Amino acid sequence: MRKAKLLGSLSLITVLTASIISGCSSSGGNSNNTANAGNTPAASADAGASSAPAEDNPFKDHMDISLSWWGIGVGFQQHDDLVQKLEKDFNVTLKPVDIGWDSYKEKNQVWAAAGQLPDIITNSIVNDNPGTYNEWVSQELIHPLPDDLSAYPNVEKVAKAPDVQGVYRDGKLYAIPRMTYPNTDMWAVDRAIYVRKDWMNKLGIKDPQSFDEFHAMLKAFAEQDPDGNGKKDTTGIVMNTLGYFKSVFMPTFPQYDNSSWLQEDGKWIPYFASKQMDQVVTEARKLYADGALDQDFAVEKAGEANQKFYQGKAGALAYNVGSVSGPTGIKAEWEKNNPGEKFFDHVKILHLWPAADGTVYRHTTQSFWSESMINADVDDKKLDRILRIYDWLLSPEAKEMYDYGIEGKDYTKNGDQITITRPKDGDNYIDLHKEYPSLDIIQALAAWRDASALEDSPANRVAKGDDVVDFIQGELKWQMDNAKAIPTAFDIFSMSTPAKDKLSAINFDDDFTRIVLGKDDPVKMLHDVQKSYDGKGLQDAIKEVTEQMAKQGK
Repeated sequence: MRKAKLLGSLSLITVLTASIISGCSSSGGNSNNTANAGNTPAASADAGASSAPAEDNPFKDHMDISLSWWGIGVGFQQHDDLVQKLEKDFNVTLKPVDIGWDSYKEKNQVWAAAGQLPDIITNSIVNDNPGTYNEWVSQELIHPLPDDLSAYPNVEKVAKAPDVQGVYRDGKLYAIPRMTYPNTDMWAVDRAIYVRKDWMNKLGIKDPQSFDEFHAMLKAFAEQDPDGNGKKDTTGIVMNTLGYFKSVFMPTFPQYDNSSWLQEDGKWIPYFASKQMDQVVTEARKLYADGALDQDFAVEKAGEANQKFYQGKAGALAYNVGSVSGPTGIKAEWEKNNPGEKFFDHVKILHLWPAADGTVYRHTTQSFWSESMINADVDDKKLDRILRIYDWLLSPEAKEMYDYGIEGKDYTKNGDQITITRPKDGDNYIDLHKEYPSLDIIQALAAWRDASALEDSPANRVAKGDDVVDFIQGELKWQMDNAKAIPTAFDIFSMSTPAKDKLSAINFDDDFTRIVLGKDDPVKMLHDVQKSYDGKGLQDAIKEVTEQMAKQGK
């Protein structure tokens, strides 16, 4: 075992080590996994990408592979057929190591310090804490990927993605970024402003062409009784989370929407230090003060305010396009609260107006969030096995399994024609996610697959309905045809400098909320906040990043 590195504070390790290390060394309750020992399938397209001849079977030796994931203990507890298929095809026993959303970074630090990291590590430090990523690399805690990834072509595509290049350290890649979309364009539909078009028609409101018109529309929703019940019980806009609400200000300051760095007055600065934030906080305060913005937005939990839109108490909702679908999606929830009414007869997506430069901007950000890392103690044979598994997880064959289930059990295939054979529950087919509790985990291990929900595919038309698929496709086409991606310095996201790394301690969302709710001049409050960040190394970070970008000719 590689010598343990002391990464976390001693107090943190003392509190967490006892409970966490035991989790790493356990089998997660999968005692029946050993039934797969000895399986030696020949290398095939179904068992992962391989150019090895049959007599040199890369899967002949059985291996135990431990992997961490959020809630994997529950997801893998039933050891369902999908887990068994993965284990059989690759001749492995998967040892789940549970992590939670609220403490996974701390757990990973403790495991690293104790020399107890699992073979496959789920983390999100490449962008969230690039300084920690640098420490893990320099302390040889994680395995670099091979320079030649041609044996794993799907992993190689990820490694060669333009916005992944900033993840390399000294020419080596120490993580497999978990792609949200195959490219940054697909982020265009990750932001959407849903609006009650029937309310707009009733009040004689046309699509806003400026912030002032947008503000007037939302204020009218709050004051002019659009639901006709004779009460002043409606509001303008609600939000699923603050992140989605930021898109409202894309025409005012594009980089605020995606929280990126930009060049201003010859320096590279984080969005929250920009002079353009003055107008953003002014507009946000105006929305709140005039009742055009949900008065409870600061205290509501994620998704809680959505109900106001579903129940006809809000005229607009800031969310994303894909969330329209599904049994708990926007369409289903709205129609449940409005019996007999069709969602698309009453609701549409509101397209934003041009920015000062005349451009209509659309949301974009890095194509990945979070990453898989491989323990440095893994030998070459296990490294190869893990990369073969990941290559298959990223393959079209795996996608087919995620969409349709197990061939011969859940569907049959004749050429390109797929026939779903799994049973129905009423009018709909049994949900694969209920049939296979591990599906949510397995399909996301290598990539988030958000793009699959947006596709015009037979699977989506069966699961979501033609109207939903057409709605999503229509919005994606509109964005591609009419809007341009926010100018974004992707390489700064994963750039690490001493001062920039410390900026992760800044929580501007909290300060922004306080400014919106405040009574003092919002611009003065913003400037006070910005000045306070100097004490957290803001100016040093700006200097360091500007110097690094200058070396790149930017």
